[in-house]
Amino acid sequence: MEYINVRGLDKPVPRLIFGTAWFSLDAEAEAHKMMDLYVERGGTMIDTGRYYGKGNGIAKSEEILDRWLRSSGVKREDIMISDKCCNCLIDRKGVLHEEFVRVSPTFIQEDLMYSLDRVGVDYFDLYMIHRDDPHVPVPDLMDKLEELRIAGYFKAYGISSWQPSRVQEAIDYCKRMNYRGPSVSSPSYSLVHAKYNRWPGTWYADDEFARWHKEHDIALFAWAAQGAGFFVDPLLPAYDPEKAPMVTKESFLTEENFNRRERALELAKVHGCSGVNIALAYVLSQDLPLAAQIGPQNLWELDDCIKTLDLRLTEAELAYLRLERDTWAD
Repeated sequence: MEYINVRGLDKPVPRLIFGTAWFSLDAEAEAHKMMDLYVERGGTMIDTGRYYGKGNGIAKSEEILDRWLRSSGVKREDIMISDKCCNCLIDRKGVLHEEFVRVSPTFIQEDLMYSLDRVGVDYFDLYMIHRDDPHVPVPDLMDKLEELRIAGYFKAYGISSWQPSRVQEAIDYCKRMNYRGPSVSSPSYSLVHAKYNRWPGTWYADDEFARWHKEHDIALFAWAAQGAGFFVDPLLPAYDPEKAPMVTKESFLTEENFNRRERALELAKVHGCSGVNIALAYVLSQDLPLAAQIGPQNLWELDDCIKTLDLRLTEAELAYLRLERDTWAD
């Protein structure tokens, strides 16, 4: 495993963060085995959230993580937990209600206390605002996060899917107030470019915004770093929108993305791996304070993600994938 340093955390963060959004009661045994393997391979951060997971209603990931912590023998101090607050309302049928925006200091604290109880811990290592609401003043949100950090409920805090101007505003305000400030920004960042958001209110980083993090002492935690399945080899054999699954149909089907995918599959043959490996390697090969949040759903997928850490793409290969040059060879 490889690691990066994140301001405010006393242990280095693995470059692959284990995500739990897909957890369900029906697959709980498999989830336990995967977390066991992740820790065995040197993984030390698990990402969850109040509205992650499903089964007999929704939001079971925190409960499954609680049961694994109590049964695995892993010491709390040896594992870092990242949790999230202020997602939009999700009902028991799993329906996301974007009209019920829940971004406020009150919801930060309410979600925090709820999640600490569900996971069965006294603190989180990292706590992030899951979405943004531009109508809520940044100072109000930062004041509450800093207050709760000082109280010991988490060691560091961050923001997920905030547009660059709001991230910068948060950093500037926290510097003026002498706060710890956000240690992590978590947009979606991958080789595939979204034509528009798969979920309203989320943010997709381009390479310029990704590089911005290095200049501002804030780590980038990339969600959907593998392109949400777009680079699975047999997924989209031709540019045929009718054959594309819903996860990509509304957002990823552009000529530019298909050209990137074709080149990723070409490089996969060169390196003896899969297109998904190349997509993940594209993110991990950036010279940035970056970690990728992954969501494998079985032991093989997890093992395959970890193997990607051994794959480093050259500058020529990265430029080839970005469609900036016509060959990957130096």
